Amino acid sequence: MLQSLHIINFAIIEDTVIDFDQGVTVFTGETGAGKSILIDALAMLTGRRASTDLIRTGADFFKVEGVFYADSSIIGELKEEGIDSDNGQIIISRKLNRSGRGICTINGSFCTVRQLQKLGKKLVRLHEQNDNMELLSIPFCERMVDSGTPAAAEAYQSYRSSYKEWKKLKDALDDYRERKQERERRLDILEWELKQISSAALQEGEDEEVEKKLQVLQNHERIFRSLHNALGTITADGGPQDSIAEADKEISQAARYDESLGSILESLRSASFSLEDAIGTMEDYIANSDFSEEELETLQDRNEVIMELKRKYGPELSDVLAYEKKAREEYNSLKEIIYDNAALQKNYEDLTALLMKKSEVLNGERMKSSEIILKKVVSSLKDMGMENARMKLHLLPAKTPLPNGAEEMEFYFSANMGEPLRSMKDTASGGEISRIALAIEMVISRLLQQQTLIFDEIDVGISGRVGLQVARKIAFLSHAIQVLCITHLPQTACAADRHYKIVKTVSHGRTATRAVLLNEKEHLADIALMISGSDSSQSALESAEEMKKKVKE
Repeated sequence: MLQSLHIINFAIIEDTVIDFDQGVTVFTGETGAGKSILIDALAMLTGRRASTDLIRTGADFFKVEGVFYADSSIIGELKEEGIDSDNGQIIISRKLNRSGRGICTINGSFCTVRQLQKLGKKLVRLHEQNDNMELLSIPFCERMVDSGTPAAAEAYQSYRSSYKEWKKLKDALDDYRERKQERERRLDILEWELKQISSAALQEGEDEEVEKKLQVLQNHERIFRSLHNALGTITADGGPQDSIAEADKEISQAARYDESLGSILESLRSASFSLEDAIGTMEDYIANSDFSEEELETLQDRNEVIMELKRKYGPELSDVLAYEKKAREEYNSLKEIIYDNAALQKNYEDLTALLMKKSEVLNGERMKSSEIILKKVVSSLKDMGMENARMKLHLLPAKTPLPNGAEEMEFYFSANMGEPLRSMKDTASGGEISRIALAIEMVISRLLQQQTLIFDEIDVGISGRVGLQVARKIAFLSHAIQVLCITHLPQTACAADRHYKIVKTVSHGRTATRAVLLNEKEHLADIALMISGSDSSQSALESAEEMKKKVKE
Protein backbone atom coordinates (compact mmCIF):
# COMPACT_ATOMS: atom_id res chain seq x y z
CA MET A 1 0.00 0.00 0.00
CA LEU A 2 1.28 3.45 -0.95
CA GLN A 3 1.60 5.83 2.01
CA SER A 4 3.17 8.92 0.48
CA LEU A 5 4.76 10.23 -2.69
CA HIS A 6 7.35 13.02 -2.88
CA ILE A 7 8.06 14.45 -6.35
CA ILE A 8 10.81 16.98 -7.09
CA ASN A 9 11.59 18.65 -10.46
CA PHE A 10 9.56 16.13 -12.44
CA ALA A 11 8.08 17.61 -15.65
CA ILE A 12 6.10 20.66 -14.48
CA ILE A 13 6.01 19.54 -10.84
CA GLU A 14 8.51 21.54 -8.80
CA ASP A 15 8.13 20.01 -5.35
CA THR A 16 5.02 18.30 -4.02
CA VAL A 17 4.18 15.73 -1.38
CA ILE A 18 1.03 13.62 -1.58
CA ASP A 19 -0.19 11.49 1.32
CA PHE A 20 -2.39 8.45 0.80
CA ASP A 21 -4.61 6.23 2.88
CA GLN A 22 -6.78 3.18 2.48
CA GLY A 23 -9.85 3.37 0.29
CA VAL A 24 -10.16 5.44 -2.90
CA THR A 25 -7.94 8.44 -3.62
CA VAL A 26 -9.19 10.49 -6.57
CA PHE A 27 -7.27 13.04 -8.65
CA THR A 28 -9.20 15.55 -10.74
CA GLY A 29 -8.28 18.68 -12.62
CA GLU A 30 -8.44 20.39 -15.96
CA THR A 31 -6.96 18.71 -19.01
CA GLY A 32 -3.25 19.50 -19.11
CA ALA A 33 -3.06 20.31 -15.41
CA GLY A 34 -0.65 17.41 -14.91
CA LYS A 35 -2.74 14.59 -13.46
CA SER A 36 -1.05 11.91 -15.54
CA ILE A 37 2.36 13.25 -14.52
CA LEU A 38 1.68 11.76 -11.09
CA ILE A 39 1.19 8.38 -12.69
CA ASP A 40 4.34 8.83 -14.78
CA ALA A 41 6.29 9.65 -11.63
CA LEU A 42 4.96 6.58 -9.84
CA ALA A 43 5.72 4.44 -12.90
CA MET A 44 9.33 5.71 -12.89
CA LEU A 45 9.56 4.85 -9.22
CA THR A 46 8.55 1.26 -9.92
CA GLY A 47 10.96 0.63 -12.78
CA ARG A 48 9.71 2.27 -15.95
CA ARG A 49 12.40 3.63 -18.27
CA ALA A 50 13.45 7.15 -17.21
CA SER A 51 14.36 10.02 -19.52
CA THR A 52 16.19 13.29 -18.95
CA ASP A 53 13.31 14.96 -20.86
CA LEU A 54 11.29 14.57 -17.66
CA ILE A 55 13.62 16.80 -15.66
CA ARG A 56 11.95 20.16 -15.00
CA THR A 57 13.29 22.99 -17.14
CA GLY A 58 16.10 24.77 -15.33
CA ALA A 59 16.66 21.93 -12.86
CA ASP A 60 19.66 19.59 -12.76
CA PHE A 61 17.78 16.45 -11.74
CA PHE A 62 14.46 14.92 -10.86
CA LYS A 63 13.77 12.80 -7.82
CA VAL A 64 10.77 10.66 -6.92
CA GLU A 65 10.43 9.00 -3.55
CA GLY A 66 7.63 6.73 -2.35
CA VAL A 67 6.83 5.17 0.99
CA PHE A 68 5.00 1.85 0.84
CA TYR A 69 3.74 -0.69 3.32
CA ALA A 70 4.25 -4.31 2.22
CA ASP A 71 3.31 -7.74 3.51
CA SER A 72 5.71 -10.25 5.07
CA SER A 73 6.31 -12.16 1.81
CA ILE A 74 7.68 -9.07 0.05
CA ILE A 75 9.71 -8.07 3.11
CA GLY A 76 11.12 -11.62 3.24
CA GLU A 77 12.20 -11.46 -0.41
CA LEU A 78 13.93 -8.13 0.16
CA LYS A 79 15.72 -9.54 3.19
CA GLU A 80 17.09 -12.37 1.04
CA GLU A 81 18.63 -9.68 -1.16
CA GLY A 82 20.21 -8.03 1.87
CA ILE A 83 17.66 -5.22 2.22
CA ASP A 84 16.14 -4.77 5.68
CA SER A 85 12.80 -3.17 6.53
CA ASP A 86 11.33 -1.74 9.70
CA ASN A 87 7.70 -2.56 10.46
CA GLY A 88 6.95 -3.56 6.87
CA GLN A 89 7.81 -0.12 5.50
CA ILE A 90 9.58 0.22 2.15
CA ILE A 91 11.06 3.50 0.93
CA ILE A 92 11.91 3.60 -2.77
CA SER A 93 13.87 6.48 -4.26
CA ARG A 94 14.88 7.24 -7.83
CA LYS A 95 16.96 10.16 -9.03
CA LEU A 96 18.15 11.11 -12.55
CA ASN A 97 20.46 13.98 -13.45
CA ARG A 98 21.03 15.84 -16.72
CA SER A 99 23.94 13.63 -17.70
CA GLY A 100 21.64 10.62 -17.66
CA ARG A 101 23.17 9.10 -14.55
CA GLY A 102 20.60 7.67 -12.18
CA ILE A 103 20.50 6.39 -8.62
CA CYS A 104 17.93 3.91 -7.34
CA THR A 105 17.58 2.85 -3.71
CA ILE A 106 15.33 0.60 -1.66
CA ASN A 107 15.38 1.41 2.05
CA GLY A 108 18.63 3.29 1.49
CA SER A 109 20.36 0.38 -0.26
CA PHE A 110 21.45 0.93 -3.84
CA CYS A 111 19.63 -1.26 -6.35
CA THR A 112 19.19 -1.76 -10.10
CA VAL A 113 16.25 -0.70 -12.25
CA ARG A 114 15.48 -4.39 -12.75
CA GLN A 115 15.12 -4.79 -8.98
CA LEU A 116 12.75 -1.80 -8.95
CA GLN A 117 10.68 -3.41 -11.69
CA LYS A 118 10.51 -6.70 -9.81
CA LEU A 119 9.46 -4.99 -6.59
CA GLY A 120 7.17 -2.51 -8.35
CA LYS A 121 5.08 -5.29 -9.88
CA LYS A 122 4.32 -6.55 -6.38
CA LEU A 123 3.48 -3.13 -4.95
CA VAL A 124 1.55 -1.41 -7.76
CA ARG A 125 -0.91 -2.42 -10.48
CA LEU A 126 -1.22 0.33 -13.04
CA HIS A 127 -4.06 0.59 -15.56
CA GLU A 128 -3.46 3.49 -17.90
CA GLN A 129 -5.86 4.71 -20.55
CA ASN A 130 -5.75 2.38 -23.56
CA ASP A 131 -3.12 0.28 -21.83
CA ASN A 132 -4.91 -2.54 -20.04
CA MET A 133 -3.41 -5.28 -22.16
CA GLU A 134 -1.54 -6.86 -19.25
CA LEU A 135 -4.88 -8.07 -17.91
CA LEU A 136 -5.60 -9.60 -21.30
CA SER A 137 -2.23 -11.27 -21.73
CA ILE A 138 -1.82 -15.03 -21.74
CA PRO A 139 0.46 -15.09 -18.64
CA PHE A 140 -2.10 -13.08 -16.65
CA CYS A 141 -4.90 -15.35 -17.86
CA GLU A 142 -2.89 -18.33 -16.61
CA ARG A 143 -2.20 -16.81 -13.19
CA MET A 144 -5.82 -15.81 -12.77
CA VAL A 145 -7.28 -19.21 -13.71
CA ASP A 146 -4.61 -21.27 -11.95
CA SER A 147 -5.32 -19.50 -8.65
CA GLY A 148 -9.09 -19.39 -9.13
CA THR A 149 -9.90 -22.50 -7.09
CA PRO A 150 -7.94 -24.61 -4.57
CA ALA A 151 -8.15 -27.61 -6.91
CA ALA A 152 -6.72 -25.61 -9.82
CA ALA A 153 -3.95 -24.19 -7.66
CA GLU A 154 -3.05 -27.67 -6.38
CA ALA A 155 -3.09 -29.15 -9.90
CA TYR A 156 -0.87 -26.32 -11.14
CA GLN A 157 1.68 -26.78 -8.36
CA SER A 158 1.74 -30.53 -8.93
CA TYR A 159 2.24 -30.05 -12.68
CA ARG A 160 4.97 -27.43 -12.23
CA SER A 161 6.83 -29.62 -9.75
CA SER A 162 6.84 -32.55 -12.17
CA TYR A 163 7.65 -30.27 -15.09
CA LYS A 164 10.79 -28.95 -13.36
CA GLU A 165 11.93 -32.52 -12.72
CA TRP A 166 11.11 -33.49 -16.32
CA LYS A 167 12.93 -30.44 -17.73
CA LYS A 168 16.04 -31.25 -15.71
CA LEU A 169 15.98 -34.81 -17.04
CA LYS A 170 15.35 -33.63 -20.60
CA ASP A 171 18.24 -31.18 -20.40
CA ALA A 172 20.49 -34.01 -19.23
CA LEU A 173 19.45 -36.16 -22.20
CA ASP A 174 19.78 -33.28 -24.65
CA ASP A 175 23.21 -32.54 -23.26
CA TYR A 176 24.09 -36.21 -23.67
CA ARG A 177 22.97 -36.24 -27.31
CA GLU A 178 24.66 -32.94 -28.17
CA ARG A 179 27.93 -33.88 -26.51
CA LYS A 180 27.98 -37.61 -27.25
CA GLN A 181 30.58 -37.29 -30.04
CA GLU A 182 32.67 -34.89 -27.96
CA ARG A 183 32.55 -37.23 -24.98
CA GLU A 184 33.49 -40.24 -27.13
CA ARG A 185 36.53 -38.36 -28.41
CA ARG A 186 37.46 -37.48 -24.84
CA LEU A 187 37.00 -41.11 -23.84
CA ASP A 188 39.43 -42.22 -26.58
CA ILE A 189 42.02 -39.68 -25.40
CA LEU A 190 41.68 -40.79 -21.78
CA GLU A 191 41.93 -44.44 -22.78
CA TRP A 192 45.18 -43.77 -24.69
CA GLU A 193 46.64 -41.73 -21.82
CA LEU A 194 45.74 -44.32 -19.22
CA LYS A 195 47.23 -47.08 -21.35
CA GLN A 196 50.45 -45.07 -21.71
CA ILE A 197 50.74 -44.42 -17.97
CA SER A 198 49.61 -47.83 -16.71
CA SER A 199 51.87 -49.72 -19.15
CA ALA A 200 54.84 -47.90 -17.60
CA ALA A 201 53.97 -49.49 -14.21
CA LEU A 202 55.41 -46.53 -12.36
CA GLN A 203 56.45 -46.75 -8.72
CA GLU A 204 56.56 -43.82 -6.31
CA GLY A 205 60.15 -42.51 -6.10
CA GLU A 206 61.31 -44.67 -8.99
CA ASP A 207 62.63 -41.69 -10.96
CA GLU A 208 65.14 -40.82 -8.23
CA GLU A 209 66.35 -44.41 -8.01
CA VAL A 210 66.86 -44.67 -11.77
CA GLU A 211 68.77 -41.39 -11.86
CA LYS A 212 71.18 -42.60 -9.15
CA LYS A 213 71.91 -45.89 -10.96
CA LEU A 214 72.42 -44.07 -14.24
CA GLN A 215 74.90 -41.72 -12.65
CA VAL A 216 77.01 -44.71 -11.51
CA LEU A 217 76.92 -46.61 -14.81
CA GLN A 218 77.49 -43.55 -16.98
CA ASN A 219 80.65 -42.72 -14.90
CA HIS A 220 81.90 -46.29 -14.50
CA GLU A 221 85.39 -45.77 -16.03
CA ARG A 222 86.00 -42.59 -14.07
CA ILE A 223 85.05 -44.34 -10.83
CA PHE A 224 87.41 -47.34 -11.54
CA ARG A 225 90.27 -45.07 -12.49
CA SER A 226 89.89 -43.05 -9.29
CA LEU A 227 89.76 -46.22 -7.14
CA HIS A 228 92.89 -47.75 -8.77
CA ASN A 229 94.77 -44.49 -8.34
CA ALA A 230 93.71 -44.24 -4.70
CA LEU A 231 94.82 -47.86 -4.01
CA GLY A 232 98.15 -47.26 -5.72
CA THR A 233 98.80 -44.14 -3.68
CA ILE A 234 97.96 -45.82 -0.37
CA THR A 235 99.76 -49.15 -0.93
CA ALA A 236 102.89 -47.93 -2.77
CA ASP A 237 106.30 -48.49 -1.19
CA GLY A 238 106.89 -45.66 1.21
CA GLY A 239 103.21 -44.72 0.87
CA PRO A 240 100.72 -43.93 3.66
CA GLN A 241 100.35 -47.58 4.68
CA ASP A 242 104.11 -48.07 5.09
CA SER A 243 104.52 -44.68 6.74
CA ILE A 244 101.92 -45.47 9.40
CA ALA A 245 103.54 -48.89 10.05
CA GLU A 246 106.97 -47.28 10.48
CA ALA A 247 105.54 -44.63 12.79
CA ASP A 248 103.81 -47.38 14.82
CA LYS A 249 107.17 -49.15 15.24
CA GLU A 250 108.96 -46.01 16.42
CA ILE A 251 106.23 -44.97 18.90
CA SER A 252 106.06 -48.53 20.27
CA GLN A 253 109.75 -48.34 21.21
CA ALA A 254 109.33 -44.92 22.79
CA ALA A 255 106.30 -46.03 24.77
CA ARG A 256 108.46 -48.56 26.62
CA TYR A 257 110.02 -45.62 28.39
CA ASP A 258 106.94 -43.31 28.65
CA GLU A 259 103.52 -44.86 29.11
CA SER A 260 101.82 -41.56 28.22
CA LEU A 261 102.73 -42.18 24.58
CA GLY A 262 100.30 -45.13 24.54
CA SER A 263 97.41 -42.96 23.38
CA ILE A 264 99.40 -41.91 20.29
CA LEU A 265 100.09 -45.53 19.58
CA GLU A 266 96.36 -46.35 19.77
CA SER A 267 95.56 -43.53 17.33
CA LEU A 268 98.18 -44.75 14.83
CA ARG A 269 96.87 -48.33 15.03
CA SER A 270 93.28 -47.08 14.62
CA ALA A 271 94.34 -45.15 11.51
CA SER A 272 96.07 -48.27 10.21
CA PHE A 273 92.92 -50.38 10.73
CA SER A 274 90.74 -47.70 8.99
CA LEU A 275 93.17 -47.55 6.09
CA GLU A 276 93.18 -51.34 5.74
CA ASP A 277 89.36 -51.29 5.87
CA ALA A 278 89.20 -48.64 3.12
CA ILE A 279 91.69 -50.64 1.02
CA GLY A 280 89.55 -53.77 1.44
CA THR A 281 86.36 -51.95 0.53
CA MET A 282 87.93 -50.47 -2.62
CA GLU A 283 89.33 -53.85 -3.65
CA ASP A 284 85.89 -55.47 -3.11
CA TYR A 285 84.18 -52.73 -5.16
CA ILE A 286 86.66 -53.27 -8.01
CA ALA A 287 86.38 -57.03 -7.82
CA ASN A 288 82.59 -57.18 -7.60
CA SER A 289 81.66 -54.33 -9.96
CA ASP A 290 80.55 -55.73 -13.29
CA PHE A 291 79.77 -53.01 -15.83
CA SER A 292 76.88 -53.93 -18.19
CA GLU A 293 76.21 -52.01 -21.37
CA GLU A 294 72.83 -53.72 -21.56
CA GLU A 295 71.86 -52.53 -18.06
CA LEU A 296 72.93 -49.00 -18.98
CA GLU A 297 70.74 -49.03 -22.08
CA THR A 298 67.81 -50.44 -20.07
CA LEU A 299 68.09 -47.71 -17.46
CA GLN A 300 68.42 -45.01 -20.13
CA ASP A 301 65.28 -46.30 -21.84
CA ARG A 302 63.42 -46.39 -18.53
CA ASN A 303 64.55 -42.89 -17.70
CA GLU A 304 63.30 -41.62 -21.08
CA VAL A 305 59.87 -43.17 -20.42
CA ILE A 306 59.68 -41.58 -16.98
CA MET A 307 60.87 -38.17 -18.24
CA GLU A 308 58.32 -38.23 -21.09
CA LEU A 309 55.46 -39.02 -18.72
CA LYS A 310 56.63 -36.29 -16.32
CA ARG A 311 56.77 -33.83 -19.22
CA LYS A 312 53.20 -34.65 -20.27
CA TYR A 313 51.51 -35.16 -16.93
CA GLY A 314 54.02 -33.86 -14.33
CA PRO A 315 56.20 -32.06 -13.54
CA GLU A 316 56.81 -34.57 -10.73
CA LEU A 317 56.31 -38.33 -10.79
CA SER A 318 53.71 -37.93 -8.01
CA ASP A 319 51.77 -35.61 -10.35
CA VAL A 320 51.80 -38.31 -13.04
CA LEU A 321 50.35 -40.87 -10.63
CA ALA A 322 47.73 -38.35 -9.41
CA TYR A 323 46.73 -37.59 -12.99
CA GLU A 324 46.35 -41.31 -13.68
CA LYS A 325 43.90 -41.62 -10.77
CA LYS A 326 41.87 -38.55 -11.84
CA ALA A 327 41.80 -39.62 -15.49
CA ARG A 328 40.56 -43.08 -14.56
CA GLU A 329 37.69 -41.55 -12.53
CA GLU A 330 36.72 -39.32 -15.48
CA TYR A 331 37.00 -42.27 -17.85
CA ASN A 332 34.67 -44.41 -15.76
CA SER A 333 32.17 -41.55 -15.40
CA LEU A 334 32.10 -40.81 -19.14
CA LYS A 335 31.82 -44.49 -19.96
CA GLU A 336 28.78 -44.72 -17.68
CA ILE A 337 27.17 -41.64 -19.28
CA ILE A 338 27.79 -42.84 -22.83
CA TYR A 339 27.02 -46.53 -22.53
CA ASP A 340 24.83 -46.89 -19.43
CA ASN A 341 22.06 -44.32 -20.08
CA ALA A 342 19.21 -46.81 -20.54
CA ALA A 343 17.87 -46.12 -17.05
CA LEU A 344 17.96 -42.38 -17.68
CA GLN A 345 16.00 -42.78 -20.91
CA LYS A 346 13.42 -45.02 -19.25
CA ASN A 347 12.98 -42.54 -16.39
CA TYR A 348 12.48 -39.75 -18.93
CA GLU A 349 9.79 -41.68 -20.79
CA ASP A 350 7.94 -42.55 -17.57
CA LEU A 351 8.07 -38.93 -16.34
CA THR A 352 6.84 -37.64 -19.71
CA ALA A 353 3.78 -39.91 -19.50
CA LEU A 354 3.09 -38.80 -15.91
CA LEU A 355 3.45 -35.14 -16.86
CA MET A 356 0.96 -35.42 -19.71
CA LYS A 357 -1.56 -37.03 -17.34
CA LYS A 358 -1.06 -34.17 -14.89
CA SER A 359 -1.51 -31.76 -17.79
CA GLU A 360 -4.94 -33.28 -18.51
CA VAL A 361 -5.93 -32.90 -14.86
CA LEU A 362 -4.64 -29.31 -14.74
CA ASN A 363 -6.47 -28.21 -17.87
CA GLY A 364 -9.67 -29.82 -16.65
CA GLU A 365 -9.43 -27.87 -13.39
CA ARG A 366 -8.64 -24.72 -15.37
CA MET A 367 -11.89 -24.99 -17.27
CA LYS A 368 -13.80 -25.41 -14.02
CA SER A 369 -11.95 -22.50 -12.41
CA SER A 370 -12.54 -20.25 -15.43
CA GLU A 371 -16.28 -20.90 -15.32
CA ILE A 372 -16.43 -19.71 -11.71
CA ILE A 373 -14.24 -16.67 -12.34
CA LEU A 374 -15.76 -15.56 -15.62
CA LYS A 375 -19.27 -15.90 -14.25
CA LYS A 376 -18.38 -13.23 -11.69
CA VAL A 377 -16.59 -11.08 -14.29
CA VAL A 378 -19.57 -11.20 -16.68
CA SER A 379 -21.96 -10.37 -13.83
CA SER A 380 -19.92 -7.22 -13.08
CA LEU A 381 -19.84 -6.33 -16.77
CA LYS A 382 -23.61 -6.54 -16.97
CA ASP A 383 -23.86 -4.22 -13.97
CA MET A 384 -21.68 -1.80 -15.93
CA GLY A 385 -23.94 -1.72 -18.98
CA MET A 386 -22.61 -4.64 -21.00
CA GLU A 387 -25.82 -6.70 -20.85
CA ASN A 388 -24.83 -9.09 -23.64
CA ALA A 389 -21.26 -9.72 -22.52
CA ARG A 390 -20.00 -13.28 -22.71
CA MET A 391 -16.60 -14.68 -21.81
CA LYS A 392 -15.01 -18.10 -22.05
CA LEU A 393 -11.59 -19.60 -21.55
CA HIS A 394 -10.05 -20.73 -24.82
CA LEU A 395 -7.71 -23.60 -24.01
CA LEU A 396 -5.74 -25.79 -26.40
CA PRO A 397 -4.01 -28.58 -24.43
CA ALA A 398 -0.34 -29.19 -25.12
CA LYS A 399 0.58 -32.32 -27.07
CA THR A 400 4.04 -32.34 -25.55
CA PRO A 401 5.21 -31.07 -22.15
CA LEU A 402 5.22 -27.27 -21.94
CA PRO A 403 5.87 -25.00 -18.93
CA ASN A 404 2.18 -24.09 -18.59
CA GLY A 405 0.68 -27.33 -19.90
CA ALA A 406 -1.21 -25.65 -22.78
CA GLU A 407 -0.50 -24.69 -26.40
CA GLU A 408 -2.91 -21.75 -26.23
CA MET A 409 -4.69 -20.21 -23.28
CA GLU A 410 -6.54 -16.89 -23.26
CA PHE A 411 -9.92 -15.32 -22.63
CA TYR A 412 -12.41 -15.11 -25.50
CA PHE A 413 -15.01 -12.37 -25.42
CA SER A 414 -18.13 -11.09 -27.13
CA ALA A 415 -19.98 -7.90 -26.22
CA ASN A 416 -22.87 -8.22 -28.66
CA MET A 417 -25.74 -10.65 -29.16
CA GLY A 418 -25.12 -13.01 -32.07
CA GLU A 419 -21.42 -12.25 -32.34
CA PRO A 420 -19.07 -15.21 -31.86
CA LEU A 421 -16.54 -15.35 -29.07
CA ARG A 422 -13.10 -14.19 -30.20
CA SER A 423 -9.76 -13.38 -28.61
CA MET A 424 -10.47 -10.57 -26.16
CA LYS A 425 -7.30 -8.67 -26.98
CA ASP A 426 -8.36 -8.53 -30.64
CA THR A 427 -12.06 -7.71 -30.32
CA ALA A 428 -12.69 -5.59 -27.20
CA SER A 429 -12.80 -1.81 -27.67
CA GLY A 430 -10.91 0.59 -25.40
CA GLY A 431 -14.00 1.37 -23.34
CA GLU A 432 -14.89 -2.31 -23.08
CA ILE A 433 -11.37 -3.24 -22.04
CA SER A 434 -11.47 -0.63 -19.29
CA ARG A 435 -14.63 -2.14 -17.87
CA ILE A 436 -13.30 -5.69 -18.33
CA ALA A 437 -10.16 -4.67 -16.46
CA LEU A 438 -12.24 -3.30 -13.59
CA ALA A 439 -14.45 -6.40 -13.52
CA ILE A 440 -11.41 -8.67 -13.41
CA GLU A 441 -9.86 -6.60 -10.64
CA MET A 442 -13.10 -7.05 -8.70
CA VAL A 443 -12.64 -10.81 -8.90
CA ILE A 444 -8.94 -10.99 -8.12
CA SER A 445 -8.77 -8.20 -5.52
CA ARG A 446 -8.61 -10.76 -2.72
CA LEU A 447 -5.21 -11.78 -4.07
CA LEU A 448 -3.86 -8.23 -4.16
CA GLN A 449 -4.63 -6.81 -0.74
CA GLN A 450 -1.17 -5.30 -0.20
CA GLN A 451 -0.96 -3.74 -3.64
CA THR A 452 -1.99 -0.31 -4.85
CA LEU A 453 -4.35 -0.35 -7.81
CA ILE A 454 -4.18 2.69 -10.09
CA PHE A 455 -6.75 3.62 -12.75
CA ASP A 456 -5.70 6.39 -15.13
CA GLU A 457 -8.97 7.54 -16.73
CA ILE A 458 -10.33 4.00 -16.86
CA ASP A 459 -13.81 5.55 -17.15
CA VAL A 460 -13.18 7.30 -20.48
CA GLY A 461 -16.07 6.80 -22.90
CA ILE A 462 -18.72 6.01 -20.30
CA SER A 463 -21.26 8.17 -18.50
CA GLY A 464 -24.71 8.15 -16.93
CA ARG A 465 -25.90 4.92 -15.36
CA VAL A 466 -22.88 2.95 -16.55
CA GLY A 467 -20.58 5.55 -15.01
CA LEU A 468 -22.49 5.22 -11.76
CA GLN A 469 -22.08 1.44 -11.77
CA VAL A 470 -18.36 1.76 -12.52
CA ALA A 471 -17.94 4.17 -9.62
CA ARG A 472 -19.79 1.77 -7.32
CA LYS A 473 -17.50 -1.05 -8.39
CA ILE A 474 -14.43 1.09 -7.68
CA ALA A 475 -15.80 2.01 -4.25
CA PHE A 476 -16.53 -1.64 -3.48
CA LEU A 477 -13.12 -2.71 -4.75
CA SER A 478 -11.44 -0.29 -2.34
CA HIS A 479 -12.71 -2.34 0.60
CA ALA A 480 -10.11 -4.96 -0.34
CA ILE A 481 -7.34 -2.91 -1.95
CA GLN A 482 -6.07 0.65 -2.05
CA VAL A 483 -7.32 2.40 -5.22
CA LEU A 484 -6.00 5.55 -6.94
CA CYS A 485 -8.09 7.09 -9.73
CA ILE A 486 -7.42 9.87 -12.20
CA THR A 487 -10.77 10.88 -13.63
CA HIS A 488 -12.88 13.47 -15.42
CA LEU A 489 -16.10 11.65 -14.52
CA PRO A 490 -18.16 13.02 -11.59
CA GLN A 491 -19.47 9.55 -10.72
CA THR A 492 -15.93 8.23 -10.21
CA ALA A 493 -15.00 11.31 -8.20
CA CYS A 494 -17.89 10.48 -5.87
CA ALA A 495 -16.17 7.24 -4.90
CA ALA A 496 -13.35 9.22 -3.28
CA ASP A 497 -12.39 8.78 0.35
CA ARG A 498 -9.61 11.27 -0.33
CA HIS A 499 -9.79 13.84 -3.15
CA TYR A 500 -6.85 15.78 -4.62
CA LYS A 501 -7.28 18.47 -7.21
CA ILE A 502 -4.35 18.99 -9.55
CA VAL A 503 -3.91 22.70 -10.26
CA LYS A 504 -1.47 24.77 -12.25
CA THR A 505 0.04 27.92 -10.84
CA VAL A 506 2.27 30.54 -12.44
CA SER A 507 4.95 32.25 -10.38
CA HIS A 508 7.76 34.47 -11.69
CA GLY A 509 6.92 33.44 -15.20
CA ARG A 510 7.17 29.68 -14.46
CA THR A 511 4.34 27.15 -14.46
CA ALA A 512 4.13 24.55 -11.74
CA THR A 513 1.67 21.82 -10.85
CA ARG A 514 0.66 20.91 -7.32
CA ALA A 515 -1.85 18.58 -5.68
CA VAL A 516 -4.37 20.23 -3.35
CA LEU A 517 -6.18 18.02 -0.82
CA LEU A 518 -9.87 19.00 -0.79
CA ASN A 519 -12.08 19.02 2.27
CA GLU A 520 -15.65 17.68 2.06
CA LYS A 521 -17.11 21.00 0.93
CA GLU A 522 -14.45 21.51 -1.73
CA HIS A 523 -14.83 17.88 -2.80
CA LEU A 524 -18.57 18.32 -3.45
CA ALA A 525 -17.96 21.66 -5.19
CA ASP A 526 -15.49 19.99 -7.58
CA ILE A 527 -18.00 17.24 -8.39
CA ALA A 528 -20.67 19.93 -9.00
CA LEU A 529 -18.27 21.65 -11.39
CA MET A 530 -17.87 18.40 -13.32
CA ILE A 531 -21.65 17.96 -13.50
CA SER A 532 -22.75 21.43 -14.56
CA GLY A 533 -19.65 23.49 -15.20
CA SER A 534 -20.38 25.58 -12.09
CA ASP A 535 -19.37 24.93 -8.51
CA SER A 536 -21.68 27.54 -7.04
CA SER A 537 -24.98 26.31 -8.47
CA GLN A 538 -27.20 25.02 -5.69
CA SER A 539 -28.79 22.45 -7.96
CA ALA A 540 -25.36 21.20 -9.05
CA LEU A 541 -24.26 20.88 -5.43
CA GLU A 542 -27.45 18.98 -4.60
CA SER A 543 -26.86 16.73 -7.59
CA ALA A 544 -23.31 16.12 -6.39
CA GLU A 545 -24.54 15.14 -2.92
CA GLU A 546 -27.19 12.87 -4.40
CA MET A 547 -24.71 11.22 -6.76
CA LYS A 548 -22.25 10.61 -3.93
CA LYS A 549 -24.97 8.91 -1.89
CA LYS A 550 -25.81 6.61 -4.81
CA VAL A 551 -22.18 5.68 -5.34
CA LYS A 552 -21.55 5.00 -1.66
CA GLU A 553 -24.80 3.20 -0.91
